[in-house]
Amino acid sequence: MSGILLVVLVALVFYLYYKKWGKSEFLNSASRGAKGFARGFASGVMQERAEELKRRMNYYVIALLAKIAKSDGRVSQKEAEMISELLDANAKGEKERAFLKASFNEHKENLDDVFEVAKDFLKEVPLPKNERLNVLRVLVFMALIDGEFNAKKRELLEQIARAFNIAKMELDAFIENLSCLKSPKKELSENEAYELLGLSIGANLSEVKKQYRILAKKYHPDILNANNVSEEELKMGVEKFQKINEAYELLKKKLNKE
Repeated sequence: MSGILLVVLVALVFYLYYKKWGKSEFLNSASRGAKGFARGFASGVMQERAEELKRRMNYYVIALLAKIAKSDGRVSQKEAEMISELLDANAKGEKERAFLKASFNEHKENLDDVFEVAKDFLKEVPLPKNERLNVLRVLVFMALIDGEFNAKKRELLEQIARAFNIAKMELDAFIENLSCLKSPKKELSENEAYELLGLSIGANLSEVKKQYRILAKKYHPDILNANNVSEEELKMGVEKFQKINEAYELLKKKLNKE
């Protein structure tokens, strides 16, 4: 709503109050209600603005994730699961979820405009540097999630970092730190997998899936970033998320055979 239109509407409301109650009652009412009106209007406008910025941010994050995921020619199962979790956690209703999913499918087919999309992101959602770094962390995590970090993924990440005005050395630090969390570890046993998911040994596939979804939403990097956790908490959360994924994949494979 433009400033001129707002002034006209407020003037009209005041005129109608004046005609109905007369000067004295109007002035008393105006005095009592002015602060409440201002607070309520400001709160409503700010809430609406915040929701619109969140919708735009969701769109651009999904668009950039789509390009990272498809950079090696296909979207892996782990990448698809990460996108599904992000949609579940961030989309406000099925309509927005369907829109974001369609946006993902559209953007994954064009890797040539990643720099322009990242620049448009900042025009539409002017994020401070710490929030740009948080978005970049999520993108790096996507690039590493299936263990196939290739030259094309690095190239796209470097273009995004440049559009975000983030130094290459900062991007390299993210890649190195998250890569360390993905170093090979000893294979989990089934009992350890159940324990990691907080389930009793012998829980069925339905119980495993339900518990995995709960934990994934809690420890997902995007959720942690949204909660503005510290760098150390983020690293611990990412490591936990990796262990949860490993436990889930092991038990899902086992229980699907039964």
